[in-house]
Amino acid sequence: MTDTHSKTSPKKNSAKGAVKADVLLSPKTARPLENSAGSLLVFMACMVLVAALSGVSIEPGGRIFVQGEIATHDVTAPRDLLIEDDISTRTRREMVAQTQPPVFDLAQIPFAQMARKIVNLLDVIHSSTPENLADIQNLVAEELNIRIPAGVWNEWRKQSFHDLIVTKIVPWLEEAYSKGILSERRFVSDITTGVIVRELSSETEQLHLNALDFPDLEVLLRNLDRHLRDNLNLPVSVRRAAEELLSPLLRPNLTLNQEATQTRLNSAKLAVEPVFYQIKKGEIIVRKSERVSADQQRKMQAFFHDQTGRYNWDRFSGVLVISLLFTLAIFQAANSINKRLTPKDALLLALVMLTFAAMAKFVAFSRFPLSQELLYLTPDVFVYSLPIAGAAGVLALFFPLLICIFSGALLAFLCTQMLHAGFDVFLFYLMGAVGCAMLLRGAQTRTDILRTGLPLLALILGTWAALNLLDFQGVSWFAAGAMFSATGAVLSILLLLAFSPVVEYLFGYTSRFKLLEMMSLEQPLLQDLMVNAPGTYHHCLIVANMAEAGAKAIGANPLLAKVAALYHDIGKVKNPHYFIENQFGCENKHDKLAPSMSALILISHVKKGAELAAKHKLGPEITDLIQQHHGTRLISYFYQKALTQKEERGTENIREADFCYPGPKPQTKEAGIILLADAIEASSRTLVDPTPSRVRNHIQNLVRAVFNEGQLDDSDLSLKDLNILSETFQRILTGIFHQRIDYPQPRANAATTTPIKVETAKAPALRIAAAR
Repeated sequence: MTDTHSKTSPKKNSAKGAVKADVLLSPKTARPLENSAGSLLVFMACMVLVAALSGVSIEPGGRIFVQGEIATHDVTAPRDLLIEDDISTRTRREMVAQTQPPVFDLAQIPFAQMARKIVNLLDVIHSSTPENLADIQNLVAEELNIRIPAGVWNEWRKQSFHDLIVTKIVPWLEEAYSKGILSERRFVSDITTGVIVRELSSETEQLHLNALDFPDLEVLLRNLDRHLRDNLNLPVSVRRAAEELLSPLLRPNLTLNQEATQTRLNSAKLAVEPVFYQIKKGEIIVRKSERVSADQQRKMQAFFHDQTGRYNWDRFSGVLVISLLFTLAIFQAANSINKRLTPKDALLLALVMLTFAAMAKFVAFSRFPLSQELLYLTPDVFVYSLPIAGAAGVLALFFPLLICIFSGALLAFLCTQMLHAGFDVFLFYLMGAVGCAMLLRGAQTRTDILRTGLPLLALILGTWAALNLLDFQGVSWFAAGAMFSATGAVLSILLLLAFSPVVEYLFGYTSRFKLLEMMSLEQPLLQDLMVNAPGTYHHCLIVANMAEAGAKAIGANPLLAKVAALYHDIGKVKNPHYFIENQFGCENKHDKLAPSMSALILISHVKKGAELAAKHKLGPEITDLIQQHHGTRLISYFYQKALTQKEERGTENIREADFCYPGPKPQTKEAGIILLADAIEASSRTLVDPTPSRVRNHIQNLVRAVFNEGQLDDSDLSLKDLNILSETFQRILTGIFHQRIDYPQPRANAATTTPIKVETAKAPALRIAAAR
C-alpha cells in the first residue's frame, strides 16, 4: 500500500500537541549538547598536545655517540641514575597478563528479543487463513531461513502448540538464559584462568573458575530436547516442531567483551612496578675507541637529554592559550551557522591540526641539516613548501566555509609557532588556507579540484611576491622562495586528490562528489527501482525535487536532501507489488492479508532500505535519512482496519505500537523535509480535484498533523521553516497537478471519437512513462 496511510489517530495528536513547546526540556535535546561538549574536549585535548610539541627546542644539540660509532673519548655518568630494565619489566608484566581472566558480558536483552519474536511468529502463524496461508508460510520460512515441512507447519498452527511454547518452553529457556549461553564452547576451551561474568542489567560481576561450566547453543539444544522428551513427555512430532521453530532463533547472550578485557589487561600490566638498576656517578658508560652499543647509546641519551636544549615553557603556555581561544571561536562559528560539531568532526579537525603541526616540526628540525647540504639556500626558505592550503582544502570538502576559515587561521598559527617563524610566514599560510577553502567552495567534481590548481598557484605566488617586496632580499632569494611556494601549491592539490577519498572512507563522510555520483541514473539501486518498482521510482523523483527545493528555501543541504529522497524508498524493491503505486489496477495483495501483516510489510521497507543502503555503501548520512523518513508515524489505515475487525470478529487486543514505524524521528532538517515531502506527495494522489486552494489546504493540514505528532521535535525545523516548506511544496505540486484541456479525436473516425483528458494526478501509466 502507499504511504498515505501513515497518519496518526486523534488521540495521538492531542497527546503530542504540546511536545514542541517543551522540546528544550526533553532528554532527546540533551544529546546534541553532550556531543558538542565531547567534541570541544576532544579538540582541546589535541590543542594541549600541539602546544606541548611547540615547546620543544629545534636548535641543534650536543654530541651523543650513536650505536656502531667509535667513541672519541671516555663518557662517564655525571650523576646517579636509575635505569629501567626493559626486559625484566616486560617479563613480569607478561606473567601477570597471562593470569588475567577475560571479561564476558551477560545480557538478557537477546532472550527478551528472541521471546518476543517467537510469540510474534506464533501469532502470525495462528492468524493465517486458507486465503493467505501460502504468503504467511513463505514469510515465516524467510524469517527463519528454513524450509518448513508440511507436518511441522500443521503442528505450528495448533493452539496447543502455541500454549506449549508460551507456557512451558519459553520459561524454561528464560531460566537457561539467565545463567548464560555461549556461542561455541570451543572458543573458551583453552581458557585456564577462569572468566569474569558481568551481569549488564544489575552491573554485578562474578568470577567463574571454569569457563566450560556455561553451555553453548549446541548444548542448549540438546538440553531442550531432553527436557521435551523426559520432563514433558512430548511425542517426536511435537519435539521436532518445537526444535524447528526455536533453533534458528536461538542466540548467545554470554559474549566476550574485548575492550573491557584489554582494559583490565593493560591495568594489570601497569600495576606491575618496573625493574630498575642503578648507575653511580662517575661510572664509565663507554670508553675511548670503543664501539658504542645500543644500550650505551640509551644511557647517554638519558644522561645528556638536557644538552639538546631546555623545554620552552613560555612558548607552550602562549600557544596553548591562543589555541584554546581559536578553538572557542571555531565552535562559536559552527553554532552561529547551526552546524553542531560532532566528536567525529572534532577528531578530524584535531588530526589535521596535529598532523600538520608535526609536519612543520619535522621541517623545523630538518631545515638546518638541509641548508648545510645545499649551501646556496638558507633554512627559512624550506618553510614555504608546506602544503597548508591543501589541509584547509580537505576540510573545505566536509565543513562550511566559516569553520574552514577559522581552522585555516589556527593551522597557520600553529605551523608558524612550530617553525619559530615570523608574521610573514603566518600571513603566507593564512592566505593560502583561506584562498584554497574559498576556491573549493563551489567544487562539484574532482575535475573542479584540478581546475583550482592554477588559481591557487597564482594566489600563493602572488602572496609570496608581495611579502618579498616588503623586505626584498635579492633575486636569488626571490627565485628560491617562488620555487618552494610553487612546490607547496602543487603538493596541496595532490594532497587534496589523494587524501579526500581517504578521509571520506575512514570517517564515513559523504562528500559532494559522492552525492553527485549517487545521483546518476546508472546507479544499480536506481536501475533496480526503475525496472521493478516504476511507480515508487516516479514517486522518489517527485519527492527528490520537492526536497531539493525545500532545502534550498530554508538553507538546508539541497544536494543531500535530493539524493536521500531519491533513495528513501529503495526498500520497496523487495516487495514492490505490495505498494499501491506499483499495482497499476491489479489485485491488491493486502485484501487477503491481516492488517497486522500488511502493516509489517509496509514497515519492513524502511529496514530493507537501510540494509540496501549499507550493502551498496551509500554512506551513513543517506542510511540515517532512509531510517528516519517515516519517523514513528502510525499506519492509521491498517490500524483502523484492525480495530474494525476486532469489533466485528472479537479478536485479540490490538496494539497501536505494532502499526507504527520504528523510527527514529527525523534528527536533521533534511530528514524532516523528506518526511514531509514524502507524506505530502503520496497523500496528494488522493485529491479528487487538485485545485491550488485544495492543494494548499491539504499541505497545511498534513504539516500541522505531523507537527502535532511531535515528529519534527528533533529536526531543528522552526515554524518559519514549516511555512516556507508549505509554500514551496504547494508551488511544486500545483505545477504537477496543472489542468489540461480536452483534446478531440481526429474527424476521420468521428463515430468513435471520445474526448481524452490528460491529468497528471489521475494517470499512473502516464506518470510511469514520464518517469522512464
